[in-house]
Amino acid sequence: MEGKDFLRLLSWVSPAFPTGSYAYSHGLEWAVENGDVHNVASLCQWIEALLHHGSLQNDQIILQAAWDAAYNQAQLYEVTEFACACASSRERYEETVYQGEAFQKAAAVWNVVPQDIIPSHIRWPLPVAQGVVFRYGNVSRQQAALAGGYAAIAALVSAAVRLVPLGQTDGLRALAGLETTLQKATQKSQNLTLEDIGGACLCADLAAMHHETQVTRLFRT
Repeated sequence: MEGKDFLRLLSWVSPAFPTGSYAYSHGLEWAVENGDVHNVASLCQWIEALLHHGSLQNDQIILQAAWDAAYNQAQLYEVTEFACACASSRERYEETVYQGEAFQKAAAVWNVVPQDIIPSHIRWPLPVAQGVVFRYGNVSRQQAALAGGYAAIAALVSAAVRLVPLGQTDGLRALAGLETTLQKATQKSQNLTLEDIGGACLCADLAAMHHETQVTRLFRT
């Protein structure tokens, strides 16, 4: 990856990139209130399960499918529709499309993606928008999956720092502890297709559903 492309990628996965990720917890808010996530160890276990068996693995698969389809508009639309249909709850759907469209709009500053590829009437889930932008931004397939996975993990850790609450140092410990897990999950996802989409993280899916009726909430999901 050339220097300019690497700098773009740093911007696109930065916590400061305006996707609104700070407003979403992916159901983690309910998990914290329920006592499922209460320290660094339980947070890492929660995220590891999502990476190997749940929504974060699905997002990596979808991101790479979008990366593959980035130059084929018809195929890309199929991936987009499929990704929207995979949302396990209303909040999960809103989380992914609102962030995806914000990501696509912010990345347009670099003008790397042809505007006719992303028409306004199509809803763009976050991993699809990332896959397309990364492909046109000269990010390799594996690096794209790693980058998308890291951005998702960093957002969850940031939410946990505020919710549990954890100190900043514990948040960094969680990020450091998840590096190997993310690498293994990304390597596994390289050989998976949309037909492998699924999940066994029932607690996480239920957390996203329960969050809709949670009385006190800091996050939108």
